[in-house]
Amino acid sequence: MNKQDDEFITYNDTKYNLQGIETLAWKKLVNGSVKKKNGFRTMCVGTIDEKNAAALRIVVNRKVDEVHKTIFFHTDNRSRKYNDLTKDNRISLLFYDGRQRVQIVVKAYATIHTSNTLSNDRWKATSPQARLGYMTNEPPNAKSDQLTLGYEERFAITKPIDDESNPFEKNFSVVACTVYELEFLYLDFQGNRKANFYYENSVLVDGNWAVP
Repeated sequence: MNKQDDEFITYNDTKYNLQGIETLAWKKLVNGSVKKKNGFRTMCVGTIDEKNAAALRIVVNRKVDEVHKTIFFHTDNRSRKYNDLTKDNRISLLFYDGRQRVQIVVKAYATIHTSNTLSNDRWKATSPQARLGYMTNEPPNAKSDQLTLGYEERFAITKPIDDESNPFEKNFSVVACTVYELEFLYLDFQGNRKANFYYENSVLVDGNWAVP
């Protein structure tokens, strides 16, 4: 990377150089995608809305492809974030785990997958509970005259079977976020530490230590 790669920080009693921090960051993101109680299981997603303002929401980290530097989450294709990304596919993802004292921020380009092999495979892997979010009769954030779940009340007690949920697969999309920048921040009472990394075509091209 550069001469800074010979410098180290100590994290959990282990020394990491700049390259080691980059590898550690991706391992943490991968862990978040497979361990439900991991702090990196959820992330704050930022898009640019129709008024050219920042729009934020929490989503679940569904999968991380460390090789291709891609992070995946699911969305309703009637949602505002879906509409935002069809107009401007730049996206930011914020991860934070207070227990690990680590914040990871990535900037990426989003690719939306709807009604294709990837989205179909991911739909089949979703639980009945997760499918409920796509079974609303109206789009997410639609106004309602009363407090509502959006879907049939009976599903609050009895989860839908495949025959009941599959017709709503048309509302389901997978968002693949190909990362081009990553920031790693370690919070330490003896002094915070930060590193930045940059990618082109999913390949690490540069990195540096930074002022926290």
